[in-house]
Amino acid sequence: MPSQVHTSWGRTRCPKNLTGTQGGAITPLATTTPLLGITATSEGYATENQRYLHVLVEETNAGGDTNATATTIYGYCHAFLRWFEIEADTMGQPVAEAAANTAPTPASIDPPNIATAPALHLPSSREYRVYHIVGVDRVAFVNANAARVNIFAACSTF
Repeated sequence: MPSQVHTSWGRTRCPKNLTGTQGGAITPLATTTPLLGITATSEGYATENQRYLHVLVEETNAGGDTNATATTIYGYCHAFLRWFEIEADTMGQPVAEAAANTAPTPASIDPPNIATAPALHLPSSREYRVYHIVGVDRVAFVNANAARVNIFAACSTF
């Protein structure tokens, strides 16, 4: 009987890195320009329709004392052929704006300004968030100052 090679993640208990490599950092876009328009896209990273997006952001300390800018997270849905801001929502608990039926606060992560290289960072030097992304087919990260941050992203079902 021939062996099968599975290409889908299926249901995942532990987060799977979006780059396909454990410890791999994602490459953010410098602007939202690649996300404009109404079309199918290959920008960003496939989520394999997982339920949660796990994101860790740290400052690289490249460039001296200049603080890193915040990273904004966008989602894409194949059914709509459109990109949109992921809501600032942690573990399914939306921010107050969503309950008031107004525009939600976009997911944005700004790591602390650290004067050391990532190898010397304490755990408190990094920012970690989990977002509820059911139905989001792709995610993209935008940071105009990409050399100043390392962004790690993974998805999971549980």
